[in-house]
Amino acid sequence: MVDIQTGLRENTVGAIEQFLEIASVDPLVAAMLLSGAILVGFSAGVFGIVTLGAIVTAIRRGLAGSEEPNQPV
Repeated sequence: MVDIQTGLRENTVGAIEQFLEIASVDPLVAAMLLSGAILVGFSAGVFGIVTLGAIVTAIRRGLAGSEEPNQPV
């Protein structure tokens, strides 16, 4: 288990170093990497919020009981 954690940390640090090396080549490359990181971060954040809302709603419905919602006839 220790090897997995160490390898994960080394790979993460190595990936960050490679991205920094690539970004330092040209300001345009750095801007493209930054815009990509912002887009991915925003998308992941929105998806996380929506998922968390769905989980909270499911838990609330489960705690409220097994009543069926009123349906129009």
